[in-house]
Amino acid sequence: LPHEILGEIFRQASAVHPDAPIVLGAVSRVFRHVAYTTPLVWSHLKLSDTDESRKTTMWFELSKACQVNVQIDLAPTAKSAHGVDATVEVRAAVESLRLYTDRIASLSLRTDTHRQARAAFAAIYSDVPPMNTALRSLRISVTVAAALDPRAPFPAIHSITELETTNVALGTLPSLDLTRLQSLRVVQPLLSAPIAADDILELVRAAPSLRRLTVDARIADEAATTAKADPCVVVIPELAELHLRANNLVALLDRVTAPELRVLHLDDLDGKRADASAEIGATLHHLLVRMDPDEKRKDHLRVFELVGVEVECSDAAWEQCLQRMKALEVFTVNS
Repeated sequence: LPHEILGEIFRQASAVHPDAPIVLGAVSRVFRHVAYTTPLVWSHLKLSDTDESRKTTMWFELSKACQVNVQIDLAPTAKSAHGVDATVEVRAAVESLRLYTDRIASLSLRTDTHRQARAAFAAIYSDVPPMNTALRSLRISVTVAAALDPRAPFPAIHSITELETTNVALGTLPSLDLTRLQSLRVVQPLLSAPIAADDILELVRAAPSLRRLTVDARIADEAATTAKADPCVVVIPELAELHLRANNLVALLDRVTAPELRVLHLDDLDGKRADASAEIGATLHHLLVRMDPDEKRKDHLRVFELVGVEVECSDAAWEQCLQRMKALEVFTVNS
């Protein structure tokens, strides 16, 4: 095969297995030559708790001027095979990325705790000038949820447009500077503590350019607190897609409005309750009214999907919803 085609095959292999260039380069002299002379093959870097800084240096040297997608997995905190505390090597490997922040396009960070995630992220980006930051996509996954430490915010990164978090304390995320954020995905495993609707809304409020929001989590029951006063409604001016897989959907839907919403996907984890159909129908109708109180626009919601709720046709709220969804192209209900 021509070297160009081999290079493209190697590039695609490295997107799935970042260490593929090393493995393929050991097959033959030809493979080694192709791997080590094709910069795009080195555009994916994966670091673990046993890697040293020289791996980072080699990857960025061989990728030339290409941007690099970085994965850091620090979750295994056990001692290395030689009995040496791995945190020393981790610190060197992570801090070495600080020299290349202008070429890191995406970062996926997996740690045991929120504090470790913050420390690793700060080791790379703390006090880095905005012009030296190319980060667009950030993914943070924490395996063990812990109490929020308000004294440990994340460094501000003005360039982030995509953010995904798993088990992360939401209260510290606005410190990232989410003014350019367009896509947000919040995941909280079902066995973890539920998220307060207020925390999600505060996070959304910090992202005025948000176009896609996904929440996959249990929502805390805040009936006792919200009964004290009328909760304020958060306007998400540019939101086009909203995907919610949660219980207590009303706690979120009743407190947001999105004038540009086109796609709404609801997966009710508590959809078997007796009044689920009427409750979701009424909540959806209230949302549609807030989006267009005078019914002057005809380009609103085009895709609506509801999972987990058996819709009762006799509920008047659903008829009112359909009357307002004049631009609807897809209507899917799956109980």
